[in-house]
Amino acid sequence: MWQNLIKQILVVVLIVPMLTGCWDRLEIEDRAVVLAIGIDNAKPGDDKETSNSTHILKPDTDSSKGLIRITVQIAVPGRIPLGTGDGSGGPAGAKPVWVLSSVGYTVEDALTNLQQQLADQLFLGHLRVIVISEDVAKKGIENEYDFFRRQPQVRRTVWMVVSKGNAADIMNATPQLERVPTLYLLATLEHAREMGKLPNIFMGVFFSASSAKGKEGMVPYLVLKKESNIEIAGMAYFKNDTMVGTTTALQIGHYMAIKEVNPGGYKVLLEIPDSKTMAIFKSTHRKAKITTTIQDGKVHALIKCQIEGDLVEKSNENVLITKENLKKLEGKIQSDGTIGFKKFIQQTQKNGSDIFGFGEYVRATQPAYWNKVVKTKEAWEEQYKEMSVDVTLQIKIRRVGTKTN
Repeated sequence: MWQNLIKQILVVVLIVPMLTGCWDRLEIEDRAVVLAIGIDNAKPGDDKETSNSTHILKPDTDSSKGLIRITVQIAVPGRIPLGTGDGSGGPAGAKPVWVLSSVGYTVEDALTNLQQQLADQLFLGHLRVIVISEDVAKKGIENEYDFFRRQPQVRRTVWMVVSKGNAADIMNATPQLERVPTLYLLATLEHAREMGKLPNIFMGVFFSASSAKGKEGMVPYLVLKKESNIEIAGMAYFKNDTMVGTTTALQIGHYMAIKEVNPGGYKVLLEIPDSKTMAIFKSTHRKAKITTTIQDGKVHALIKCQIEGDLVEKSNENVLITKENLKKLEGKIQSDGTIGFKKFIQQTQKNGSDIFGFGEYVRATQPAYWNKVVKTKEAWEEQYKEMSVDVTLQIKIRRVGTKTN
């Protein structure tokens, strides 16, 4: 009898902790759900907006990078559309998001000042996009990097991007294809990745690359157009936590080819040799292999890349698509592409930003050389500038469409 009683008591004791799972619950209507955050440099005089809710004494502005402005999109309960049409549940013409801004010396400082203006608690669990202005990125995002990496609510699958202009302009954009601006921006990035126009470079990927000794991080580089549409203009690449350069849109395709990221989604326009006919080649599939060796005490990299694709257009009906013309076109793409790849790599070498991760190949395949000669990330940044690279590119046109000539 005593054994049964003890067993029953143990069962009750074990079950009780499981019943406390909702003791700290917070209803979703009582949360200020942040969908997107934009970060800009504050303008002179913006310090008057701060509530000073975190300052014991006035900060020494000479020892800091100055104020930053945080702009957030907060979802309005009941106004987020759940399907097609205008069935959002809110009044006609009501906006589904509330755009607010605040200033502070750090991200947390600015968000704390913003919290002083809100009745509901800020919640970052549904944050989808972080937009950093180019001016902030060029000064260095050490603080932003630290905050978002420490914050447990922020998912590593958040997209972090750099905007050419003010990040606040993207936060206030009103695209016509989507009522919720953040969802439109998110769809732009996600669909570009699916179409082979953007590699999978979430914020977590950026964190991993920036933490590696032989690699640097990069994020999408966006430009806001007049009609609130957003262009993926290239990639912004970093050296440690400072943005040091940008690529063109086509150079995203170069990067994806070198790193064997599929599918291929970029097209190139060029002239068929021995003719005045322009043609467009679209890459569909890529294969690549990177090999690093030590030559005369320095690192040498060999990149072998194979690209398959389709001929999707030509400008002159009189020029026939023959095997000879296809071979000439393949050779033209190979020669131009090899030059383009080398120029792109040299551009990153000039900035000391190894976004391709050649240093990680050296660490993996020549560990003795790395441990004896390189040792640190800073040393590799200097060696990367002097590294020699050879590129071998092979192009194969698989399809020419349904037209015979």
